[in-house]
Amino acid sequence: MALVEKEKSPEVEKAEGRLTGMKEVDVRTGKKNNYGTQEKPLTQDEMLAQIELVEAKRKEGNELKKKWDSSNSDYEGEVEKLNDMVSQVLSNAVGVVGNDSDEYELLGGTKKSNRKHPVRKPKVTK
Repeated sequence: MALVEKEKSPEVEKAEGRLTGMKEVDVRTGKKNNYGTQEKPLTQDEMLAQIELVEAKRKEGNELKKKWDSSNSDYEGEVEKLNDMVSQVLSNAVGVVGNDSDEYELLGGTKKSNRKHPVRKPKVTK
């Protein structure tokens, strides 16, 4: 199952809209306004830096998902190959050691002589 890539979040789109507005207000007032506090300033530069950081993290996460998908696909392919080998060993063991031998049982098969034989039910007569 492939992991779904993250799209641009609504918060980022909203922040980009606010940033556009901040730039317009700054142009109209002729100065860079601080929309935060003295201790924690919030100018268009801080807003742009945070948007870029969020987008970089999203892209990094999507790249990791792609790597995981590729690795997981390789893993599943190798497991399937191993499963085929396991089945092939038992199938070919019949020709090598027979299906009623101790060796066949060691390989994980059930000896022919140990299999349950079907029992016919007696006919019911009226």
